[in-house]
Amino acid sequence: MARCYILASMSNVLQYQHQAMLSAFEILENLKQMFGDQGRSAKQTNMRTLMNTKMVEGTSIRDHVMKMIGLLNELEVLGAEIDTDSQVEMIL
Repeated sequence: MARCYILASMSNVLQYQHQAMLSAFEILENLKQMFGDQGRSAKQTNMRTLMNTKMVEGTSIRDHVMKMIGLLNELEVLGAEIDTDSQVEMIL
């Protein structure tokens, strides 16, 4: 069932490349090989943005904290592991 959902959500080109694979695991492993480096690049870009983000004078603290939390959440989704204390330090 998972294999069918994965194939149905792909573009036609990717469907054709993966239709011979028998399991969802095989498809996911192949996709990681094909697109894994993009995750690293996205993680680096997000980390750079996070580290260079400064609160603009006159903006609300809430907006700044929400922006920082959003960037930290994106990094977590991309596989970055940042402990809670470090996250607090980055925001402050």
